[in-house]
Amino acid sequence: MSEKSEKNHGTNLQDYLAWRGDLTFTQDPFNEVDNLLLCLISYIDFSRIPLLRSRREEDALSLEVICTQLTREDEQRGLSQLDYIPVMRQAAATERFSSVKMFGFESIRDESEEMQFDAVSFLLPDHSIFVTFMGTDRSLVGWKEDFNMSFLSSVPAQRRAEVYALEMAETCPNRHLRIGGHSKGGNLAVWAAVHLPEEVQSRLLAAYNNDGPGFSVDLLELEGHRRIADRIHTIIPESSIVGVLLEHAEDYEIIDSSYHAVMQHEPMSWVVVGNHFVRQENRSSIGKMSDSALHDWIAAMSPEERKTFTDAIFDVISRGGTRHTLEEIHFGGLTGGAALLRAFVSADEEKRRFIKEKLKQLAAEVGEEMKKSAEDGLTAAKKGLLSILPDWIK
Repeated sequence: MSEKSEKNHGTNLQDYLAWRGDLTFTQDPFNEVDNLLLCLISYIDFSRIPLLRSRREEDALSLEVICTQLTREDEQRGLSQLDYIPVMRQAAATERFSSVKMFGFESIRDESEEMQFDAVSFLLPDHSIFVTFMGTDRSLVGWKEDFNMSFLSSVPAQRRAEVYALEMAETCPNRHLRIGGHSKGGNLAVWAAVHLPEEVQSRLLAAYNNDGPGFSVDLLELEGHRRIADRIHTIIPESSIVGVLLEHAEDYEIIDSSYHAVMQHEPMSWVVVGNHFVRQENRSSIGKMSDSALHDWIAAMSPEERKTFTDAIFDVISRGGTRHTLEEIHFGGLTGGAALLRAFVSADEEKRRFIKEKLKQLAAEVGEEMKKSAEDGLTAAKKGLLSILPDWIK
């Protein structure tokens, strides 16, 4: 992450481990920072450790044992430029996390189903299981599935998350349950929690959505949501863009980040004090602007138009399905505006027309929100000035 993206030097997850890693879960119960740390670890690629795929508690491996088997090629698979293995190693060396164990690793990429799904579970010393879902990786199928959320009632990863969470809960029938994830993983966590059977929901302690997309308001009407609404914790940085791409039916906590704008999606930038994140009263101006512009743009399209736009965009980006990852796009020559323009020009006329039309609408929405923000700023400045001027000048 470049230094230019930082706005201050807030304390983060590594500081939390350094300062509070000596406290056991008995001394200081599981908290929201622990949740984010384990969700961050879920981004690491554990595919080269076959035993982690086991669903048996007795096969679970400690963080320390797992760390001895990790190499550079196992680094996190998300979009972050930071390394997460060092954070896991630091956690494994603390009193707090030394007895935490992992199992149930699962990783699926299915282009025919347009599905990207990754999960792993943790056995905690407080006799609970924490089920985590990874966010979007660098595969195009993962990105397309995110876009599909805007027009489908459910996507394959959500349905798989529901099954996985139930399977893991049944594997550990005598343990309390927590579910969490970052980015798309946060969306999967809440989806899974809401759709669990009532008898399993009775064991649920919390479901954490860490800056993940929301849901349609229809989710509120589900009996499963009503039963656990007070146990859903949605956390969004003040200038988040990713976490507000869809409506949040539930309330959410606004927190501080040491980065700017979209870079606040990086979990290592979230500011920690003690055993919690630093709260903010309101979303930042850029956060509010992105909320309105994106919501208005998406709302202006019918579900059919959203599907057409998504299919057209990904057909261009993937060059008709011949590129499958962000790395392939980069090394295949699609780097920068000129190459993207060539791919766009080579698309058929109908795709080009539709993409241009919808992007123009987005530009108009952004422009309108910028104008509103500027007008609000001028109005506030005028009021402030008038409040300090003598009455004879007014």
